[in-house]
Amino acid sequence: MAEIDTKLEKLKQQIQAAAEADAKKLTEDAEKRAKAMIEEETARIEKEQSSVMLSKLSRHESDERKRVSESRYAADRKVLLHRNALVDELFGEIRGELEEFAKSDKYAEHLEKCAERADREQKITPDVSVYCSRGDLARVEPIAKKYGITAAADRNIKLGGLIFKYPAKGIFIDLTLDSAFENERGSFAARSEMQL
Repeated sequence: MAEIDTKLEKLKQQIQAAAEADAKKLTEDAEKRAKAMIEEETARIEKEQSSVMLSKLSRHESDERKRVSESRYAADRKVLLHRNALVDELFGEIRGELEEFAKSDKYAEHLEKCAERADREQKITPDVSVYCSRGDLARVEPIAKKYGITAAADRNIKLGGLIFKYPAKGIFIDLTLDSAFENERGSFAARSEMQL
């Protein structure tokens, strides 16, 4: 998980640096254009000293402010879309790593540790049921037998892991890779949310 946290932090820093640089450049360019156009109009107004020209300048400044605002919005949107693409790519890689982990020899050990953790958190009794992905059912049945409980497949578990349901207590313990993945993605988005 340390490697994932390092990757996430590095991605966050890259995204923020790129976003700030792009937004700053676009804003500076738009402001330079606006300033040049305003100065040009101001010079003409000073020559003609006409109230009609002053009115035109005011309208032009308003239009330029609108264009600058639209440029900023477009830049922010572009940065946000780029950031989202990078996040999707990163979490696509993480999903692939989790899928590979679920195929490895270490995964069986992980399932055992999930059962031990659930038992520590809430003693596993015979009325408890354990749920896993369809592909993991053969691996989970010996664990269920060890605790004297039933194992069943849950179609919502895609990446792997276990869910323990305690019907008498009305609780469940979700130790799935799916939940951990979604929680980490949500947490990452919350930590690195940009103010646009």
